[in-house]
Amino acid sequence: MKTGNYVHLLAFALFSMLACTNAPESDQADTSDAKAVSDSATGEAFMVDTTASKIEWVATKVSGYHTGSVHIKNGELQVHNGNITAGNFAMDMNSIVVSGPKGSDPAGNAKLLGHLKSPDFFEVDKNPEATFVITDVQPFAGNVPDTTDPRQEEINEYKVSNPTHTVSGNLTIKGVSKNIQFPARITVTGNSAEALAKFNIDRTQWNIVYPGKPDDLIRNNIHLGIALKAAK
Repeated sequence: MKTGNYVHLLAFALFSMLACTNAPESDQADTSDAKAVSDSATGEAFMVDTTASKIEWVATKVSGYHTGSVHIKNGELQVHNGNITAGNFAMDMNSIVVSGPKGSDPAGNAKLLGHLKSPDFFEVDKNPEATFVITDVQPFAGNVPDTTDPRQEEINEYKVSNPTHTVSGNLTIKGVSKNIQFPARITVTGNSAEALAKFNIDRTQWNIVYPGKPDDLIRNNIHLGIALKAAK
């Protein structure tokens, strides 16, 4: 093989390896200062089914990626005339699970889990709960193509197909509240409501700034896949 071809092949292989450890190609949540929560929203209360709802996450670094989940502790959606007008849910940060990628070492995952619960990341002893409170819901205007990626195993796609609404809300992690805005697909049918959202957030906005090892830096973007099911 000619030297030039070998160099090009090596460069392509290196690029491919690094590209596969980037954050998923998803919508980047618009992040701003926390906003006031309206206390005038009207509607019926639909309670979030914590056993049927789920949150998945994907975090990446130079050498690879990790996947996992966190349990929804409780939540409620306000529904008026078939539309979600307000709502909130809480996440039990002690329930964080490191589950992948497939074939990953259980001992390594357990070690990472301990690190995620430490002050370098979520400091769950002092911040056992994270919350999301809706501040606005508007009809979606735009187009979001489907993408698939095996790293997110249950929710699977990294962008919501056919989003119906743009949701804004205050996300509080580690005692820091920021407003985020992202597309979602919301369905209200009779006595049930479902909401699906998939987006990336910049962890440093919530003072999660641990960089990783000098030769294995952690990406700032974390992908969240949120699937809520609620009923009267």
